[in-house]
Amino acid sequence: MTEARILIGGQGRLMLSRYCLDSMTKILLIDDDPQICRLLGALLRRHGYAVTAAGNGQDGLKAAATVLPDLILCDLDMPGLNGQEVVSALRQDARLGEIPLVFLSACAERGQIRKSMNLGGDDFITKPAQMSEILEVVQARLGRRQKQREQLDRQLDKAAQIFAGIIHDLSQSGPQVRWVADASAEMAGQPNPILERVRRSLAARPASAEGPAAVPPPGSLLIKSSNRQQFLKLSEVKALTAHGEYSNIHWGKEQHFLFHKPLKQWEAELPPEQFVRVHRQAIINLAFLDFVEKNATDKLEIHLRDFKGIIPVSQRETPNFNRCLKNFHVVAISRANPSK
Repeated sequence: MTEARILIGGQGRLMLSRYCLDSMTKILLIDDDPQICRLLGALLRRHGYAVTAAGNGQDGLKAAATVLPDLILCDLDMPGLNGQEVVSALRQDARLGEIPLVFLSACAERGQIRKSMNLGGDDFITKPAQMSEILEVVQARLGRRQKQREQLDRQLDKAAQIFAGIIHDLSQSGPQVRWVADASAEMAGQPNPILERVRRSLAARPASAEGPAAVPPPGSLLIKSSNRQQFLKLSEVKALTAHGEYSNIHWGKEQHFLFHKPLKQWEAELPPEQFVRVHRQAIINLAFLDFVEKNATDKLEIHLRDFKGIIPVSQRETPNFNRCLKNFHVVAISRANPSK
């Protein structure tokens, strides 16, 4: 664990102290009252926070750019830059604009509170305030920020995996387009958090043999997995489910593969007497139908053999599904009894 400087000041002065910051939540306190900085700073440190304090708005902006706090507590009425000017400056900075800011003020006028919140404040604490109230607001704002970060991380990871899949597919299409993947991999080496996620996703994928991708025979799909390629017959496909502009192809025992092709395109290419659109998110192969039942709302639900999960039939697709199912059974019976 390393040590870092903490800016503590009052009346425009900056004094230096030392405090451990690693793995600690950082709070920036901006207030021109040194007593508030001292008391509130001590309270927050006792609860495990790393506190950076500044005695005016200008020093507060410099401290924010230096330590990149997780939360800012800012006095509204200060000489020089006041709290409203501070939050306006923060919201215009790409690095600092998303940091939650809570105003502290002895002014309880509704107009001032509304104006401060409209400028980008996240909460407002009226002085004097109970320490328990301040801690409650701090914990609530930090908890909300953590949830937002986790949600953003999930979205970025998902986007990076899709992008890495596109790059991976391009790299298998021959020397004509492999340079795109090479350039993307080189870009991913730059200090960019999104491209770094793509780089990790690419690194997690197994290397593939050089040369253009093989052309699948009619009625088959090319599946690239591990260090080999395989052809999958359409008759072995159980279902196709939508994943944005991609489609998941399901076959075997819970095996699936992501194709860069929307369901609408698959619907136009697959044999309609066997592959039926049952929902805007799903196409099924009638040959793998196990049984159909009605749920509590009287809607149809499809169970496929060796397929985990239930596929609902939308109200819009129900008439077509019933018609295709009837025709498919007629064809199956005629094939089983060719003399009839």
